[in-house]
Parts: sequence; C-alpha cells; structure tokens
Amino acid sequence: MSASVATTTVELSTPTPVLTYITRAPPSAVPTERNPLDDFFGYTLSASRTHESRHDLSVAEVPPPYVEDLPPTYARKAPEPLTLARYLFKFGFLFPPFWIMGAWILWSPLRAPSDETDPEGWMPEKTEAERKRIIEEMRKVEVRWALRCLWALLIFVLLGAGAGIAAWAVMRS
Repeated sequence: MSASVATTTVELSTPTPVLTYITRAPPSAVPTERNPLDDFFGYTLSASRTHESRHDLSVAEVPPPYVEDLPPTYARKAPEPLTLARYLFKFGFLFPPFWIMGAWILWSPLRAPSDETDPEGWMPEKTEAERKRIIEEMRKVEVRWALRCLWALLIFVLLGAGAGIAAWAVMRS
C-alpha cells in the first residue's frame, strides 16, 4: 500500500492597508460653518470635525509645564490661644448663665500660675520676657471673649425683657 500525499500550495497576499488614525485636517479643509452647540460646549461633535477640538493640541500648542517654585509667602497670624472666656461664650448659647461667668472675667486678673500650685514653674523653658508677653497676649484674647460674653448677656436680657413685656401686654388686653 502506498500512500499518496497531496500537497497544496497557498499563496498569501499582502493585506490591504487600514487607516488607523486620522490626522488633523488642514484649516482649508475645515468647513467655515460653525455649530452653535459646539461653540457652547467647546467641543465639536460633527463627523468631519471630530479631531478639530481645542483639546487636540499639537506639541507646539501645549502650555509650558508647571515649574516648582516656592509658594508665595503670606502674612500668617498665629492662632489665638484657647481661653476660658472663649469656651464660656460658645457654651453660653446652650446655658446662658455661662455668659455671666464669662463677663466676670473682665474684673478678674490674669496671672501666671504661682510656684506653690506648679512646683516646676510655669513654662520653665521660656524667659521671663517671653512669659510676660504670653500673659499679655492671653489677657488681650481673654478680654475680647469676655466682652463678647457681656454683649451676649446684655442682648439675651434685653430680648427676654422684651418678650416678657410683650407677653404681659398680650395677657393684659
């Protein structure tokens, strides 16, 4: 038995070239008619102008890269110190007698803790001039919040008195 093997020859032809991307059309090929909807959104939606967007920039049209510079210096204010009067003012909206205690701070002196209450001393790492400056700054902030407590208390009393007088006038008539 002899086997016969049939051979076939297949010839491959080169594939047809396929357009993979479209380059930008020259300005003369772009229609001069503008779509108002395209102008509004800033992107062209028409078929002939899909690659004529302002987002399709060539290398020459790309803005320069961001350069790392030092950020601008601004005059920064140190945050004001947290004081008792500040807390009394804020919590006075929940319990108005706190405003009385906050306003009372106007008549009380602010002093550094004495050596008997703090055996190591108050801020031992600071010089005497620095401690004095810190006390003055804290007193200034404390007085500011104490005045706010006083004003809030006065407004609260005036509104309460006005509401009381109005209720009395309504009940009397």
